[in-house]
Amino acid sequence: MSQAALPTSHKYIMKQFNGPKVGIEKINVYGSSMCLSQEDLARFRGRDPEKTVKDFSIQTRSLNPPYEDTVTMGANAARPMLTQEDINSIGLLIVGTEGSIDFGKPISTNIHSALGLQPNCRSYETKHACYSGVAALDSAINWIASGLNKGKKALIIASDFSRKHFQKDHEFVLGGAASAILVSDNPQVVEFELQHKGTWTADVYDTFRPSATIEMGNNEVSLFAYQDAVEGALDDYLRSFEGTIDLNTYFKSHIYHMPFPQMAFVAHRVLCQKMAITKKSEIQEHFNRKVAPTFAYSQRVGAAYGASNFVSLCGLIDTSSDLKACDRISFFSYGSGCIGEFYSAKLMENAAHVVGAMKIEENLNARMQVTVAQYEEIENLRESYIERATYVPDFTIADHWFKKHYEGKELLYLKEVNNFYRKYAWS
Repeated sequence: MSQAALPTSHKYIMKQFNGPKVGIEKINVYGSSMCLSQEDLARFRGRDPEKTVKDFSIQTRSLNPPYEDTVTMGANAARPMLTQEDINSIGLLIVGTEGSIDFGKPISTNIHSALGLQPNCRSYETKHACYSGVAALDSAINWIASGLNKGKKALIIASDFSRKHFQKDHEFVLGGAASAILVSDNPQVVEFELQHKGTWTADVYDTFRPSATIEMGNNEVSLFAYQDAVEGALDDYLRSFEGTIDLNTYFKSHIYHMPFPQMAFVAHRVLCQKMAITKKSEIQEHFNRKVAPTFAYSQRVGAAYGASNFVSLCGLIDTSSDLKACDRISFFSYGSGCIGEFYSAKLMENAAHVVGAMKIEENLNARMQVTVAQYEEIENLRESYIERATYVPDFTIADHWFKKHYEGKELLYLKEVNNFYRKYAWS
């Protein structure tokens, strides 16, 4: 639990802040081109399909073919939303990932090249498990708020996917996604409240990747670390206030980091305790009203890692009918190892139009739903390529899905690897 206790009252004071506006101008989500039904996997593994979906709130999980990686996912999230004017205006590119393709060279350079960004652009990669995307975002926000951007914009990308975990309990909480966020002083989706942020960190081994092929985890440690991080970050966030607010009415919606969507209920119980909402039925009602609408896309991609907050934001905006300008949204980001961050933003009037233009739901619907046999074949093949010096990905898998879905669609794909040099191309 957090070290410094707060008063039991849930009323705090808002400090005045007259700094610059900084927020998301454009945002998009890429959920790969394949998916696997959670019900199909449950049946194949001898589990109750209905219970499995209910326990994790995942309907389908994204799946990468072997010619897609974190580079292609990130570029495919960014390209549809960028005009040539945007490309010319980007002065900072940060990519958050725990699935990088190299221990030295950052994938930001691959994506910079693929998108044709101008050369006078700072680029780098961030790593802190599932916090990597928000860590990148925070750097961009501070850069723009400081004025050191000199009118330039920042492109933030979070891109990750799961390793192979056949026949394990956590096989049902896997997935992947990439999000691309254009950050500027002209917010059109959300404006961040720069004066309000809370952070909490600790040294724990909950989930981690000690090598390019191994992903370790301790479910019990992860659960407790996650809860501690929620409370610690929330307490720190509340200390940024000086006048009275009511947490129950202050936020329209709450977005939590979701290793799987139902995990958000664990986080929301902590917030409810601050509001003296303690009955299970009342917590559930509050959760259904203020958190469940954020599941729209998260339950279709599964684990989104560093893109989690952004996938949830797009799902909330795209599918909610009662949002309006200036509605306040809280965010909680968590990264194993660990760190928790609680921050907030206000919805902009043009948000629904900007997000809707990306046709995220349409693109998720266009994914190929593979069989469990195809899923296992693809995962085995993808794993066999890891750290191989030279190979050409198999473009014939899943009944020649590459030819059907990629050719002529302007999607980035991995063409070949030659002595560890990776070559990408647009379809």
